Amino acid sequence: MPSWIEFRLACQGLYRLALLDRGFLRYFDLSAKGALRSFRLAVPLFPIALWQIWLSIDETVPSAAVFMFAKSVGYAYGWILFPFVILFAARLTNRHAEAPGCIAVYNWSSLLWAVLQLPILILATLGIAPDLTALLNLAMFVASIVIEGFFLMACLRIALWQAAILVVIDVVLGQGVIWPISTKLGCLPLG
Repeated sequence: MPSWIEFRLACQGLYRLALLDRGFLRYFDLSAKGALRSFRLAVPLFPIALWQIWLSIDETVPSAAVFMFAKSVGYAYGWILFPFVILFAARLTNRHAEAPGCIAVYNWSSLLWAVLQLPILILATLGIAPDLTALLNLAMFVASIVIEGFFLMACLRIALWQAAILVVIDVVLGQGVIWPISTKLGCLPLG
């Protein structure tokens, strides 16, 4: 886990990022070591992911344990795949030096989404206002797209259209490949 100082600074950076303040970058360790340390956030954020996975279990799931395991593998892939895309994009745009910092901010942004997702998870768990929960989920999705595009532009120093392509790739990888495959694997009949 990152140190308390790094955590506190990153939270300040995430706050500025949520406000679309370009000064957010100075709060993150943009080095290769900072990028590697940011992957450690996957562990403390994992229980929130498990909570979300648990809420998605329904009668079509033959085994909750297998489903949770398959989705957990998908969670791990979610942390691994897009940073490789960032590295590839940095190479294509000749922004090698900016790639580690972009990966660090990308990983730290998972903390922002987890914190913002908590009220939605509580509403969903309690079964309160399902329509409001769906609307809040949609608002979170739109906000995540806007904020991700903003920080990709700032971190990699790329044009809006290039950042938009990267955001689309991230959404397709996550929502169109990783989660559906892990769901399908988790719903395979046993035996």
